[in-house]
Amino acid sequence: MQLLLERKFIFIAVVWTVLITTLSLITIEKAPLFVVQLPFKDKIVHFIFYFFLVFLWSFGLRKKINHFRFKILIGAIFYGIIIEVLQGAVTVTRTADFYDVIANSIGAYIAYINFPILERNIIKQEQKIKK
Repeated sequence: MQLLLERKFIFIAVVWTVLITTLSLITIEKAPLFVVQLPFKDKIVHFIFYFFLVFLWSFGLRKKINHFRFKILIGAIFYGIIIEVLQGAVTVTRTADFYDVIANSIGAYIAYINFPILERNIIKQEQKIKK
């Protein structure tokens, strides 16, 4: 059962990574009105994307590779930098933004430092379901 849960999280992490890449490099013409009016919406979205990126990869790989979370954090930060560079280099409607890199990095770091708490809560919920 545990292996199945880990595989599920790895699959979700891969899908999440592809989603971030796609949404970061395509043109989004129209957003819902409530999103347009949200202050700092772009930075909030970057924070959420990279928070879940680190969380999903950390949870999916937690049993396979010991002490790999720091490498996931560093990988997520570099991934965010690469995506920003690509936005500036290969897209017409997007630009590279240093503050997006900061929002990405903060989201990734918050997930990194809170992962043990989140992991414990998920495991507790999983044990309750089994009972």
